[in-house]
Amino acid sequence: MADTPAGSHAHAYTAPQAPDSAVTRGQFLTLSSVGLGAMIGAVIGVPATAYVLAPLTKEATFKSVALGPVTKFTSETAFKPTAATYVEDPAEPNTSAGLAWVHYTGKKNPDWLATDAMFVVFSNRCMHLGCPVLATPQGFACPCHGGQYDTRGVRTAGPPIRPLDRFQWEVQKGILVITQRWSVDYVNGQLTYYPVKMPGQPVHTPGPLGETVPNVLYPNVTYTHGPVPKPQ
Repeated sequence: MADTPAGSHAHAYTAPQAPDSAVTRGQFLTLSSVGLGAMIGAVIGVPATAYVLAPLTKEATFKSVALGPVTKFTSETAFKPTAATYVEDPAEPNTSAGLAWVHYTGKKNPDWLATDAMFVVFSNRCMHLGCPVLATPQGFACPCHGGQYDTRGVRTAGPPIRPLDRFQWEVQKGILVITQRWSVDYVNGQLTYYPVKMPGQPVHTPGPLGETVPNVLYPNVTYTHGPVPKPQ
């Protein structure tokens, strides 16, 4: 077979008996660009489409769960929250088991939003990749990738993107019951509540579109919920 003539680099090598298999450099670059564009479009388009269609999907309901008698959680001194296991969906105990950290503030108000609320109930799910966090005298620590939180559940070190989620709670006939889950962040110094997002997903970004961008790129977990609590 003859060599490719000098200066004819625009023609690709063609395998013997396969005259239709040649792809020029220009065609290769064009196909690569189209493929890359499709990938970028998918990264942007899939979350946005999910956000638009989210209201059409069936929402899950967070079912109230009893954590135990209030007296089980009121012996805490300093910062030593009590671990409380629960099953969110009794019909699926193997896949809906969870753990909450119940911090007793030493105060007596049964209103979970009050500044002198009796408890703060934290999720044990790290806001990096969802590993279970451990309580420490300084707050919480994730053993997976070194995430650290203070006693408010606010990230102080490591890769977590936001504070620990919190549970809404109430006292029913002497029993501590969690009734809803919220994602949180501190915005302008105020504790601000949001519908639940997955670990690694922001609930607020700097700038005038602070909540719009995260909601488009990262649709909320489809829990049904009432009015979002006002910033504290």
